[in-house]
Amino acid sequence: MQIAITGRHVSVNDQFREQVTRRLETASGKFFSSAIDAQAVFAKVAQMIETDLTIHVGHGIRFQSHAAASDMTASFSIAAERLEKRMRRHKRKLRDHHKSPRGAKTADEPESLQEPAD
Repeated sequence: MQIAITGRHVSVNDQFREQVTRRLETASGKFFSSAIDAQAVFAKVAQMIETDLTIHVGHGIRFQSHAAASDMTASFSIAAERLEKRMRRHKRKLRDHHKSPRGAKTADEPESLQEPAD
């Protein structure tokens, strides 16, 4: 997975870049087998640090999150939690919750619905 980390009007040191890379890789690996790319943009606006995270996990599947805080680490943490929550909710929607295949007869059905035995 390719990860692009940029800073607008703020510098991002190597240690923080490694932390961002680890967190994004574990978040994407938790819910999707292989992510294509991710972007993290940190921008200083007035007295706040804004974080925009985008992760592309498949054809037409892209997740985004945004957060703002006075500290860069806090801003990233909030944005990463929101991104993970969105991925988790999307993955739950994709899951099939039926225990038996559709159309299969179960023992719970009333006898009037089952075929008569001759």
